[in-house]
Amino acid sequence: MKLAIIGAGGVGGYLAARLAAAGADVAVVARGAHLAAIRDKGLMLRTPEGESVARLAATDDPASLGPVDAVVAAVKAQDLAALDLAPLIGPETVLLPLLNGVEATARLDAAYGAGRALIGVARISATITAPGEVTVHGPFARFELGEADGAASPRVAALKALLDAARIEASVPGDPLRALWVKFLMLCPFSGVTAAARCDNAAISAEPLLLALYRRLSEEVLAVGRAQGVALSDADLDGALALRAKLPGAMRASMAHDLAAGKRLEVDWLAGAVSRLGDALGVDTPANDAIRALLKPFAEGAR
Repeated sequence: MKLAIIGAGGVGGYLAARLAAAGADVAVVARGAHLAAIRDKGLMLRTPEGESVARLAATDDPASLGPVDAVVAAVKAQDLAALDLAPLIGPETVLLPLLNGVEATARLDAAYGAGRALIGVARISATITAPGEVTVHGPFARFELGEADGAASPRVAALKALLDAARIEASVPGDPLRALWVKFLMLCPFSGVTAAARCDNAAISAEPLLLALYRRLSEEVLAVGRAQGVALSDADLDGALALRAKLPGAMRASMAHDLAAGKRLEVDWLAGAVSRLGDALGVDTPANDAIRALLKPFAEGAR
């Protein structure tokens, strides 16, 4: 199976390094100094278990790779629309989005044909820490993938086997859409509060007003997901809130780090998605509307 991974950041870089080390036919699409370093010295992966360097094909031109069997989109949600994946797509090419938000599968299907994209969920904390270097910051790196309707399929089985061979922890949940929203139930409010309040997780725990806001944001995500037909329960809400309380006090969401660095933000695909979907489904989302309004002036980068 020939793979192209678009984006060699934390998620894409981790997958590319592990797959290449296992002998998979994988190439990454990257840019700038990161691309130059990968071409020159390989892609270094640092994990809690140690470090390794993988040699693999790297380019800034997807067309140079030609059609592949699978494309992994591991970019920021706001960058998805700018990708031109057409040169990579053959009759049977499958697309696997591994990015934040809950709309990537539908967006890819709209651009490249219905049924082309799977649902993908990445549970990993990793970043580019130097050109050509990706560091995993937490003790886990887990991935979930599946068809949008939850059906078993040969293409999901083939991707799962490839990840297994590279000793990448991956599973195929019975309801991939629910798995995507369970992650979103945690990610969306955590991103919104740590970015809009310019705070870390300890500040959320210490301030009752932030705790109340966090819960309200979570409840709105739950309500919108349910209105869309996703099988979310009150137990999922309780679990997400409990998980937040267990996170390290110094932790902030990637969107909070992007805001501090003056980078573009994913707000339109996080709180903005809750607002947008809520409007379409007749669900009120005032807390997420407020987060979106507060961060919208910075969505395109530093002002």
